[in-house]
Amino acid sequence: MALIREMLFADDAAFAAHSEKALQQLIEHLTHACNEFGLTISLKKTNIIAQDVSNVPCITIGNHTLEVMNGFTYLGFFISNKLSLDAELNSNSYRPPNQESVEQQEATINTKMRIYLACVLSILICCSETWTLYKHQEHRLNAFHLRKERS
Repeated sequence: MALIREMLFADDAAFAAHSEKALQQLIEHLTHACNEFGLTISLKKTNIIAQDVSNVPCITIGNHTLEVMNGFTYLGFFISNKLSLDAELNSNSYRPPNQESVEQQEATINTKMRIYLACVLSILICCSETWTLYKHQEHRLNAFHLRKERS
């Protein structure tokens, strides 16, 4: 089994660790690497979340203590400290950004279905293999899917 410690995309990064000490070490390595290449970490935009912990971690960069958040959006998906998909399902991130194009009267049903399957459904189930669904969440996703198929 592999442990994914960082998720990188463009100029965004998310780091994961199993302990406060391990996360602090990752941050120190990142800080050192940035210093070596003359890069600056934006302290205003650097936050942490802690999932399934009893004590809130204290992670620092230099003399700056990073703010602990309840969650954050990464690549359009909301990652919560609650270990639940409810926050993601309640957000707008799984809804298509340009739904008007799917619902245009001029488009045929076949075209609408192709757009839905290619754009909407693929966004909806992106990374679903990592989800742990509860029955009520599965019901909400199925209801959304059936509602969109009908429309």
